[in-house]
Amino acid sequence: MAKLIAALGLLLCSLPLSAMQDAPPDAVAPVTEVTEAVDEKTLHESGFTLLSDLPTKNQISLFDNRFRIDDKVDEITLLLFRRRGSASVVLVKPDGSKIHFNTAEAQQVRWHDASSYDLIQIKNPMPGPWQAIGRLLPESRIMLLSDIQLNVEPLPANLMVGETVKITARLTNGDQPITAKDFNEVLALEVIFVSTNNADYDNFGRGVVQVAQFRDDGKGYDERSRDGIFTGEFQLKFVAGEWTPKYIVRTPLYTREVEQAPVVLKPAPIVADITAAAALADDKPQQQAIPHQVLFRVTDDSVNAASVLLQGRVRYPSGEIESFALNEPGTSPRELKLHNRGHGSYILEVAAFGEMQDGREFMLNLPEVSFVVNRPVLDAPVLADLPQKVKDEIAAEQAEPVPEFPWGLVIGANLFILFGGGCAIWFVMTDKKLADLQFWRKKDAKAQPVAATAEKNKPATDKNSTNAQKNNDMDDILDLTLPDD
Repeated sequence: MAKLIAALGLLLCSLPLSAMQDAPPDAVAPVTEVTEAVDEKTLHESGFTLLSDLPTKNQISLFDNRFRIDDKVDEITLLLFRRRGSASVVLVKPDGSKIHFNTAEAQQVRWHDASSYDLIQIKNPMPGPWQAIGRLLPESRIMLLSDIQLNVEPLPANLMVGETVKITARLTNGDQPITAKDFNEVLALEVIFVSTNNADYDNFGRGVVQVAQFRDDGKGYDERSRDGIFTGEFQLKFVAGEWTPKYIVRTPLYTREVEQAPVVLKPAPIVADITAAAALADDKPQQQAIPHQVLFRVTDDSVNAASVLLQGRVRYPSGEIESFALNEPGTSPRELKLHNRGHGSYILEVAAFGEMQDGREFMLNLPEVSFVVNRPVLDAPVLADLPQKVKDEIAAEQAEPVPEFPWGLVIGANLFILFGGGCAIWFVMTDKKLADLQFWRKKDAKAQPVAATAEKNKPATDKNSTNAQKNNDMDDILDLTLPDD
């Protein structure tokens, strides 16, 4: 019954434009009301069997930009495609009221306005005929995103560090893939690994690792564009331990997330044992070079050692790059001999291909293998083999150093002689004595005359004072002597 309804809706949507214009304005796409008298024979004669496999289960056909919602829908998510860059559509409800992009939140409607489509989520929509007013594309259909599911194939249980893993994820709407071109441009599958924080593993406390992101665009590792299937490859280039893989598809209105059972990521099952040869001496280029040896051996019993093939390239100290391949059959370790190109760093990038014991094939990149060859140390030359000139130089270097001439002492003695002679000439020319240079004695000599002078003046003062006193006493006696006149 559902297929008949969808087929009729698709037929009405595929009518010529003239037929659509001749239809009455209130005509709506018949989604829920279809006459049950139409039998399969009539459909077959009308060519409807060609449309039975089209993904129309969750699509409503547009007729004059009208569609119908029945009364059994609790929630509907509409995806309306319009011309790129045009204004968002306006929804007209069955009662004639309108819902605009800027009034959607007030009416409890979630609305995302993109450049080429409108993504609208309505809870408990009003049943009856709806109309979308806008520059909708002629081939546009209304998609009801009511049953979005993300299905991802499980990962192998025996994963290894460095392994390249391929995944396949399907995004469906009502069990049918979502193939709308404009809508798929904004869809992306995100792959993350979350640490289980198991203390028994090395990834304890590592948190979340962003691994890869894929699109259904037919580019990169995606096989076909817009087929509703995300295919891709990613490399497990993080620490070994217990991880939980998660896959997420986000849109502006909803998110679909798949979390798988935890997987254990084991260390790389192949290790390299290096035996480095000595580097050639620079003064003996004709000497035969001994090659370096790298031995690859399988350390994990779950790997079929006989199926392992190795290929890669080596970078020599000079910068030269050389490729190699080890594809000999057998279970013995693979031996690689490298040319001895002198001292420096040797770096190997190795990829391994093989099978697990359970038959699963794998491809992984081993951790970088590198080693350093040091410069050779030259032996000291024998003294007897050196020429006489070199011997004399060595003997001169080992002899006791000759003491240097005492220039400071000679200069000091000369200065002393000049100073003494100058002083003697000065004494002779100025008629000075050595005592004149004793300035501290000159101060004592000056102090003695001053003291003597003070002592001399002191008695005189006292005598004068006595005479003055006597004169004063005599002035008190009357002078009775008559003058001669």
